Amino acid sequence: MITGTRKLISKEIQQDADVYVGTTGEIWFQEGTQTLRFGDDTTPGGIPIGGSGGTNGATTVCTPGSPTVVYTASSSQVRTLKVLVQAVGYETGVLDFPDTHSAEVMAVKNLRTGLGEASVYGVTYTSVNPLVTFDAQVTGGMLEITAQPTSLVNSITVNSIGIEIEA
Repeated sequence: MITGTRKLISKEIQQDADVYVGTTGEIWFQEGTQTLRFGDDTTPGGIPIGGSGGTNGATTVCTPGSPTVVYTASSSQVRTLKVLVQAVGYETGVLDFPDTHSAEVMAVKNLRTGLGEASVYGVTYTSVNPLVTFDAQVTGGMLEITAQPTSLVNSITVNSIGIEIEA
């Protein structure tokens, strides 16, 4: 007997995807979003898989001078994010070809302080210097990833996709 595999059964669920629990192993798509959910027989709204969030997979333009949110968790229950980010743009004084800067950001919501904590790793870029700095913050109970261009004059475009883990 093979264990650990589940059959995906396509059916229409006449219930809000954020409330629906789903049986263990059941997978459903939240209509109108990019969220795929996995049932565990107990968690309302299931467990988001393959990433989710309001800005997941989105393209965000970051202007110099202040951090810009490039990824927002899908709910305030998300305590851990792992986000792959790609920044594209120009270093200060460079105008011939855009550079690429990629990294992974691991972020957690610190329930003691109410702050976001981040670790940025796997940093790779084609420019002489990094194009952006990444960090985490909590706004309105939602864990977020931010990016700030290192250039004082050039905006940077950031693409992101993530994995979320709820409490």
